[in-house]
Amino acid sequence: MLVLILIIAVSRYISHRYKPGSVIVVELDGPLSERASNQGLRLVKSPGAALSSIRHAIRSAQDDPRIVGLAIKVVDPQMELAQAQELSALVADFRAHGKWTTAYMETAGESGFGNLPYLVATSADEVSMMPQGEINLLGVGMRETFARDMFDWIKIKPIFDAIGKYKSAGNLFTQKDFTPAQREEDEALATSIFDQIVKQGAEHRHLAPDKLRALIDKAPLTASDGLKEKLLDRLEYEDEFSDRVKSYRGEHHDLIDADSYVGPNESIFGESNKIAVIYGVGAIQRGEGGYDPLLSPGSNAMGSDDMIKAFKKAREDDSIRAVVFRINSPGGEVIASELIRRSVELCARRKPVIVSMGGYAASGGFWIATPAARLFADPGTITGSIGVLGGKFNIAGAATSLGVNTGTVQRGANAFMFDSFSDFTPEQAQLFHDQILGNTYNYFVKLVAAQRHMTVEQVDAVAQGRVWTGEQALQAKLVDYLGDFDAALNEAKSMAKLDPKKPVELVELPQQISPLLKLLGGQVSGKASWHPPQALMPLLRDLRQVLARTGAFGEVYCPIAPRM
Repeated sequence: MLVLILIIAVSRYISHRYKPGSVIVVELDGPLSERASNQGLRLVKSPGAALSSIRHAIRSAQDDPRIVGLAIKVVDPQMELAQAQELSALVADFRAHGKWTTAYMETAGESGFGNLPYLVATSADEVSMMPQGEINLLGVGMRETFARDMFDWIKIKPIFDAIGKYKSAGNLFTQKDFTPAQREEDEALATSIFDQIVKQGAEHRHLAPDKLRALIDKAPLTASDGLKEKLLDRLEYEDEFSDRVKSYRGEHHDLIDADSYVGPNESIFGESNKIAVIYGVGAIQRGEGGYDPLLSPGSNAMGSDDMIKAFKKAREDDSIRAVVFRINSPGGEVIASELIRRSVELCARRKPVIVSMGGYAASGGFWIATPAARLFADPGTITGSIGVLGGKFNIAGAATSLGVNTGTVQRGANAFMFDSFSDFTPEQAQLFHDQILGNTYNYFVKLVAAQRHMTVEQVDAVAQGRVWTGEQALQAKLVDYLGDFDAALNEAKSMAKLDPKKPVELVELPQQISPLLKLLGGQVSGKASWHPPQALMPLLRDLRQVLARTGAFGEVYCPIAPRM
């Protein structure tokens, strides 16, 4: 074993002897996931990049005297506003360490939104684009889907109820247009997101916010227009960009891919102090997590069993001093959310748990965050949505039109309460509203009130199923701080009484199993290699809601997906 460790150490040293003056290259292409997938025994290479890997590379490189610069290639990334903000903050911090940065874009959107790729690229000292590129700073769009006429046409009756006037996920089935509350919520959300994009974009390019707003109203713009309006610094192709980086400022630079970069302080022996990073990613469901390769390709489901095991590991391992709970979830099942929340609570009784909210921590995603000592959100995080909804579909009319009839035998007044061939009786509707939904909502509000040191009335005023950006949530006292993952990590170190300047070993949980081992174990789940075009994502999300929510009772789920 000692000989093996020595061989690994020597091999690592030889393969990662970087020359002084080297440059780290980060390429953003495809979906940006929160966590890198298991590298061992992978059947196929996962598309896209991982925010955790990029963060680790940039943080290590900024303190590495051998690294002098950072080159970012923004090809065709798919990300959320909060992720774009975290990447921008990483680049800005790298620059603050006295090192140069430069970025290249093929295009900022192609027949679609380009705000977020542009936001990341312009966080560098300079940004270039290929001459035929587009600058699609189109603002923010939110399109809601209302399918009530379709259900009436196919003779299926949606029977849905919600606690919280803004809890609008069921409107897809029950409404033909916006309700006043839904429009109010979407208007406020779009305004907050748009203002953040304008403010940060203007700061990056040293433009007046009103000037950038005027350019947004003129978009899409050509690359030549962008150069003229000082949105870009130069026009060039990728090969020209790479050649320029290699000889940047008249000096020779070796280019190091961020995925293969190993920082100077990384040891195969690890650190004595550890902090667990537990990733809660995807829609929340009971049992094991997994993938939805049909309607949400490449995205995870957060399984309650996996999360319980992860927090049990963090709770019982004495070498783990604190936990950062990284949440990127729109919510899901009530029972699963409560099982996960309980495991977070048990862990928080023994060691600090700090929540770092990514793109989403809404509804059930907020529910599971409540036991944490501190809640951090990015300004663009979608959070809140403290409410509950549920219902069923009565398919009797559709069945009859197809020549299908049914008959029943019943014992018990509510034997067919959840039946798909009948409405709720008035008594059942009241029971459903007061007990199944009402009790869940009241419990949710009390959880938030106890943790946020607010009264139930104060929480109810900002709950009602309403969705907030992180920036708005801070004002509503639903989060403690605006900050990225590193801000949450530093808080975890502080609460664990660890030196914030000293490195700690990050233990990522839940433990990942390679696709090959899953197959050998009889599990036929794995990452899908196909990712749908961005233009189809709203339709697929709606379709997933129809399939996933059918017959679901007591859901804490947030369906809002702004397009930017």
